[in-house]
Amino acid sequence: MYKCYFGIIICFFQHLIIAQQSDSLAKSKAQNIIRFLENKYFGWTAFTGFDGAPAMGNLKKQMRLDVALTHQRVSLGMTYTFLMDELKQYVIFPKMYRLRAQQGGIIMGIRAFHSKWINGYFKTAFLWGQMIWEDPPTKEHAFSSKSECFKPEFEITIAPKFWLQLSAKLGYQKILNVNLPSLNSNDFSGIFYSLGLKINLRNEKY
Repeated sequence: MYKCYFGIIICFFQHLIIAQQSDSLAKSKAQNIIRFLENKYFGWTAFTGFDGAPAMGNLKKQMRLDVALTHQRVSLGMTYTFLMDELKQYVIFPKMYRLRAQQGGIIMGIRAFHSKWINGYFKTAFLWGQMIWEDPPTKEHAFSSKSECFKPEFEITIAPKFWLQLSAKLGYQKILNVNLPSLNSNDFSGIFYSLGLKINLRNEKY
């Protein structure tokens, strides 16, 4: 009986020692990663705001979200947009349909200049998505088409020394391969602007 209790106690302490060793190993690995990243100037940014982009002859609001990794002056990440404003049109008279559009893709950038209060960036995005004519009463997709977008832009951020910044963008978007009734690619191509907030957490050397 005593041998059994003694064996249980030994097993308990063995598991405790192994757990402590695993915890120490995990902490050691984390510290090694931190040491590796120190002075490497890695960081990440996130942007949320809206684009005023061409849509059927007018500038319409598109919700936009960007997330990117940064290394010194360059960045690489993902971007996503979807149409906020309601667009309706007679596609097959007398029925009126609502347009739904969303796109996502990659975005690349490079810092062009920096100063105490303003930073400037050149960026380019490549997006893929879908446009849909939706029947409002039933929400059924009457017509749909895949789309592609090429989107170069210039961004200015205000207060670059702080982690939360104001961001303004101006660019040109070119929509390709839209195949929907009453619409074509030129209806969504043209100059756009963007306004929003940017979170910038970086280990950056100026």
